[in-house]
Amino acid sequence: MTTVQLPTIPERITRDTVRDVCRLLGLDPGNVRGIRLGINEMTATLYLNSPDGHKLRYGDGPATTVVTIPIS
Repeated sequence: MTTVQLPTIPERITRDTVRDVCRLLGLDPGNVRGIRLGINEMTATLYLNSPDGHKLRYGDGPATTVVTIPIS
């Protein structure tokens, strides 16, 4: 049997940290539903807004789009 040890990871991440990460990535935290980081790309699910800034709805939930941003 092989024993492995995980690298140190935080027990939890604060919402302030998540908002800071969004801003560092150039995203408005209020428009982000989710982020996935990969080795070669970042995928973000973003809420869609009307031109006057109101969040749009689609069916029973918010309207969203998924964008993929390459990492170079």
